[in-house]
Amino acid sequence: MKKTLMLLAMTSVLGSVDAFANGKKIANGKFLFEDWGCKSCHSIGTQYNQDPTKGPDLKGVFKRRNSDWVKKFTKDPQAMIDSGDKDAVEMFKKYNTVMKKFKMSEDEWNDIFEFLKSQK
Repeated sequence: MKKTLMLLAMTSVLGSVDAFANGKKIANGKFLFEDWGCKSCHSIGTQYNQDPTKGPDLKGVFKRRNSDWVKKFTKDPQAMIDSGDKDAVEMFKKYNTVMKKFKMSEDEWNDIFEFLKSQK
């Protein structure tokens, strides 16, 4: 009984630590999204409510595209268009612009993605 209670307590603490760490990533992702100017072209549902002709709404982006595609596209949009990627080419035609290339660390990109995933 004592071991079970201790295990439950440890699981609860570890879950809280994970939740705290994830919350920190989401908060940093939101900061980066705003600081790097993503919000000037992208909305997330009704949040940041930008002109829809500037760039796609990012609400649910990970339901429409897989994480690898999103990561590859955001790291070098022009290369994706030049490669003939169907979705990248369609977005270029729709918005008539290419998203600028950002030099962010892998952790920064991951934090932005966690922020986007947290937006319901």
